[in-house]
Amino acid sequence: MPILEITQPKRSYRRDGKQAILDAALELFTRQGYEETSVEDLRKAAGFKSKASLYAHFESKEAVAEALSVHIFKLTERQILIDYEKAGTDPLEILIAITKGVIRWGLEHPKEYTFRFIRTQQNRLVQGQYDYTTGQFSIAYGKMLDLLQYLRQHYPVRPIADEALISVTLGLISRSVIDREAFGNISLEEQVNQVLALCMGIFFSEPI
Repeated sequence: MPILEITQPKRSYRRDGKQAILDAALELFTRQGYEETSVEDLRKAAGFKSKASLYAHFESKEAVAEALSVHIFKLTERQILIDYEKAGTDPLEILIAITKGVIRWGLEHPKEYTFRFIRTQQNRLVQGQYDYTTGQFSIAYGKMLDLLQYLRQHYPVRPIADEALISVTLGLISRSVIDREAFGNISLEEQVNQVLALCMGIFFSEPI
């Protein structure tokens, strides 16, 4: 079976000026939108006295958004690592553990996950591909493809391109995070399991 080799990401930003800007950006971008958020808004929310002090950390609003997107993605990959290490060696259990971990992380961090989802869609429109498929950021994406290829030999994985299966699954998780209230008044664990069942329905053509 393929081995999912994931290294720990570099230490995240300390609670300093840069992190203050990222925290402010997450709040503003998800509440009022990227286009409606100005550098002046970021400055005030982050507690800087001047735009110059903000520009000492980031050269533009776009640079802030990109840094925030990468930061969130690293947090997601860290969750993938944690769940992988707990999953054992069975490929199916690894897939379930990783998928469930991403779902749980998204539901527990809706602002981060929602911003990341919107950002990846923008990258797709501008660049023609999702950034996690380029190999520049994602450690796990290629290994997930290997995992699906292995599972095809033993389980009824749908006869759909692996890239499409992963993309649709991530899209489903993202919509579940954004539309969480649509699931009704159920516990976090119940929602995680319901979304997981839907994801498995994407991966496999028959119950497993």
